[in-house]
Amino acid sequence: MSTIDPGTELKVRIAEVKERFAAESVDGKLTVLRDDGLYRHLEVEMPKSSAYWFEVTTWPGALAITGHTGSHIFRRDEDMLAFFRTCMGTGTTWEVDTHYWAEKVQPHGERDVQAYAEDRVKAYIKQAAEQGEAKYPGLVAEVEEELFERYSSADLETEAGAKAALAAFEFDGFRFDTTGWEFTEYDYWFLYTCQALAWTVAQYDARVPAAA
Repeated sequence: MSTIDPGTELKVRIAEVKERFAAESVDGKLTVLRDDGLYRHLEVEMPKSSAYWFEVTTWPGALAITGHTGSHIFRRDEDMLAFFRTCMGTGTTWEVDTHYWAEKVQPHGERDVQAYAEDRVKAYIKQAAEQGEAKYPGLVAEVEEELFERYSSADLETEAGAKAALAAFEFDGFRFDTTGWEFTEYDYWFLYTCQALAWTVAQYDARVPAAA
């Protein structure tokens, strides 16, 4: 049985992304280009690099974000800024419900923001081999040679390749049981996008109205 915990991994990844975004958004500037009810056009410039920018646009029932964050469209409520605001809680810090927000991505929800978790799958493989070594002496060495050696024909860099390699592997009666293995994780830039959206909502709410 695997002791690898994708939930704990996600918490660590979110914390790392949040720390990175906090550093990169210092002195970030939000410009409101349009603010007409549910029709908004917000532009964010981040001083670290001219390449670090993104735009948020809203219209009834939808929000789109594009820029160095990548591009995503979310749909849920008539006013999507209000939707994210409600999810974030109150105070000077915010919490992102990654799973809930991912469900709102168009057109396919979570499927659109998942990526192959190569490092986790490799960890699953090594752990399974170590756990099976006592019953199948030589298993660890065989796994290393057949799946991890530089010139191995196994493709562990893609989900399809990894599943094919695991299905084909056999050693002295041992076969991999991948029941319960999670082969995907949230894409890094989706996690970053969530932080960018939360920051944008906070900045939009805190802006000082322009003098008449």
